[in-house]
Amino acid sequence: MLGRGVRGELVLMGVRRPELVLAAAIAVSLPMLPSFVSGAISPPAILLRFAIALALCWALGAVIERVYDSYARQARNTAIRKQLEEARRRHEDE
Repeated sequence: MLGRGVRGELVLMGVRRPELVLAAAIAVSLPMLPSFVSGAISPPAILLRFAIALALCWALGAVIERVYDSYARQARNTAIRKQLEEARRRHEDE
């Protein structure tokens, strides 16, 4: 999947767990299975729908991962800041 970077350039939107994205796309596509087995939906149509489901799940996974990483980075920076302040206080007390 392609997305826009900070400076507007095209970048690849990756996910750390592509197997979860694939599992989500399969889960989204499972309700089509009875129609496919009965012949109501042709193989090319089911493949197109699965490809769309995979693309949407990949994009959603990339967005969720980016939001999660943003909050994790903020929490990590806050923890580091607190540790540095504590070390400074201990150093000043000596």
